[in-house]
Amino acid sequence: MVIGATAAAYLRPSFGASRMPAAPSVRHAVATAAYQPGAIDFVGPNTGWVVAMFSSGAYALLATSDGGNAWAKQLSGVADGRTAYLHFFDAKNGVFALVGVQSVMYRTSDGGRTWSLPGPFRLPPNVMSLSFVDPRHGWMLVGSGADGAGPELMRTDDGAASWAPLGLAVATGDQAFRVQFASPQTGWLDSLNAGPYAYRTDNGGQTWEQVPLPAPAGGWPEAGQFLVATHPTKGLGVLTSVINFLPNVGRSGVGGSVVAYPPLTVGTFDGGGAVKYIYTTMIDNVSGAGAAQPQQWVNSASQVEAPGQVDLGSLDAGRSWSRVAFPADAGAIGYADAADWWWVGSGLSSTSSDGGKTWAAPKHVGVLAPLPATLQLLDRQTAWFGAMAGTRPVLETTDDSGLHWRMVLMPAIAL
Repeated sequence: MVIGATAAAYLRPSFGASRMPAAPSVRHAVATAAYQPGAIDFVGPNTGWVVAMFSSGAYALLATSDGGNAWAKQLSGVADGRTAYLHFFDAKNGVFALVGVQSVMYRTSDGGRTWSLPGPFRLPPNVMSLSFVDPRHGWMLVGSGADGAGPELMRTDDGAASWAPLGLAVATGDQAFRVQFASPQTGWLDSLNAGPYAYRTDNGGQTWEQVPLPAPAGGWPEAGQFLVATHPTKGLGVLTSVINFLPNVGRSGVGGSVVAYPPLTVGTFDGGGAVKYIYTTMIDNVSGAGAAQPQQWVNSASQVEAPGQVDLGSLDAGRSWSRVAFPADAGAIGYADAADWWWVGSGLSSTSSDGGKTWAAPKHVGVLAPLPATLQLLDRQTAWFGAMAGTRPVLETTDDSGLHWRMVLMPAIAL
């Protein structure tokens, strides 16, 4: 409360003339609903975009070109339970999409002054995940069709004007949830598998191979399902979380069945009744691990830590792996390159120079707790993340390798 009150006293966002004149200004906006920062994407120390996710289910895309002193509202509407995907490749070219039922995508080539649908193609109604590596190359994971077949992968080489089908990406019995590419050739899937292995492609998604993952002390369980969530960091760097769920045993509450991801939603029995739990995983706290989740996902009363989570890191695209142990179970993870990682928790931060194998002792930096997946490192000196100061949405930023942080109050928004 003291931090939030102090910040409000001396950090007031400007609602002056926007540097993006074609976008609606927020200078006269009056808050109509609470929101929190969702996806964050900065392409420089001063130029970036934030997806505001409202408790009402609405969204707004905000842009700044002066480090958060002034903001322009570029897009707004109703997310209606869909996930927001945001990725800018430079100060001009970017993609924004709402993924889920009735998915829609917008492209900009002028920094968000104008947005357009990448026609004539329209997204299928049941897109599960999007991943772009540059303005032309992107992938889309589409959910099961009427024939009951599993999710299929599609690829574009012309900026989403057209898409080519690549077929099923995983073996029969496994379930793909999310696709993430590190380059036009190398990509990974988040999937629910019969065993502890990840899925990787080295030919742009034409074919996929199962990548065995090293067992922890005591070995992998011999039964159940394995949720394997893999996120490319930078270059050849990879971070993977593995979670095993044993099958349900009668109605005793022992075991569970994964029914959705993200968020990790597990169906089980508790006292003989069917219940669902939403679990948090470390991979969902990683910078860029996906899109902005609806607020009820982040603040769900049923969220608990996923049991038996094993975190693994690789610096060579999964050819070899090391166990990753973070400074704490909570906190956001970001990376400047494949080996240089940051961890930021409530008031604390730590760094690793070996891809998460070892960490420096956490130091007190006086920051708020980062929201999941919002920590973004532009380089080894500059970083941004989203947080909440009570009910007020804010950003925290540093330009001296985390030695000092500056709090930026987000503006009130009228939708």
